[in-house]
Amino acid sequence: MDVFPPRRSATAAATLIAVLSLAACVAPPAPDAVPAPASDGHGLDAGTAAEVASPALALVIADAEGAVTLLDLESEERSEISAARPDIEKIDSDGRLVYIAHSAGGGTAVDVIDTARWTAPHGDHTHSFLGEPRMVGTLEGAGDATITAGAQRATVRFDDGDLVVLAHDDLAAGFDDAARTGIRATGSVVPFADHLLATADAGIAVTDTTGTPVSALTTPCTSPSDADITRVGAVFTCAEGAVLFTREVGGALAVETVAYPVGAPGATELSGRADRPDLAGVAGDRGAWLLDVRERQWTHLPSDVPLVRAVAIGDDDGRTVAIDAEGRVRVLSSDGTVLARTEPLLAASVADPALRDRVQLVVDARHAYVSDPAAGAVHEIDHADAVVTRTFTDLDPWLLRQVG
Repeated sequence: MDVFPPRRSATAAATLIAVLSLAACVAPPAPDAVPAPASDGHGLDAGTAAEVASPALALVIADAEGAVTLLDLESEERSEISAARPDIEKIDSDGRLVYIAHSAGGGTAVDVIDTARWTAPHGDHTHSFLGEPRMVGTLEGAGDATITAGAQRATVRFDDGDLVVLAHDDLAAGFDDAARTGIRATGSVVPFADHLLATADAGIAVTDTTGTPVSALTTPCTSPSDADITRVGAVFTCAEGAVLFTREVGGALAVETVAYPVGAPGATELSGRADRPDLAGVAGDRGAWLLDVRERQWTHLPSDVPLVRAVAIGDDDGRTVAIDAEGRVRVLSSDGTVLARTEPLLAASVADPALRDRVQLVVDARHAYVSDPAAGAVHEIDHADAVVTRTFTDLDPWLLRQVG
């Protein structure tokens, strides 16, 4: 099997003027104070949420009938946060809000649910909050919807060109005043540093928040297929590599391309832990790619068995969690060495073409969570040693996200 060595590759950056609004943090309550309704620092009504000692992690699981269940990972209690509704298409999340898209008579309806679980950075530490879930509202539009969530805001782009930008500080009043604008895009529209990064067949354009271009320059990006917001910046997955947008000192935007080694198979999707600097993705049938966004470096992770999913943990050891084509969950080192792996617990799901695409993988600081649609289960795996610590059964897991 070919092994592609680590390589740093970047093109000269084009600089664009921008200003980044810094997020306010949430201060902890005074000792012995009665917990008061909290804010996420961006004006989103927190209802009954109050600060808790550690992240209130939960899984959001959508089933084939469109019902959405919140599974508390501490108490293991389950609650339905959205009733069954046909034609569920996709689910996205920013770690607090959940965006659920359903087909609706030639268009798409996007339900936005506040899980009331989130963690806010505050210098060298964080604050976590917990409250009661609630429906924020529903957006409707023509054609399919492309949802991009992260960094306290999200975009919903409908196929007819309508774009809605949802910022936390605008959601307290619901969606009645949510502004819609037209934008030229065929894929993701990423909100980043008070701008929008819009993908189209020709590349990536930078606009202001109304969709008006701020530069005549378009950054080349052939066949854009995915977009992520990392601790370093916004990353687009393109045929030639990764296109990275960062905010420079003073508020300017810079863009550069981290190219794949010549002749290497690319990835169509990159995934990583929230607010971390690493992303990983499947490299055809040749293992996986690990992208160190901070170092602008690709590393090929070879595998003796093709992989179907790969997610970067983003820790100091540069580890990646992957699912192989035999149904094993593997923990890979930064050079592709298998540090640990499970038995083929997902064998039935990955062997069935109708279920393989429904096998989902999410990773947090301690565990990986994998959906097993053939077994009607979600497995919790300690990625320190690949031991299955819990299995949640009696589920129909078609779509999976984590909040908290």
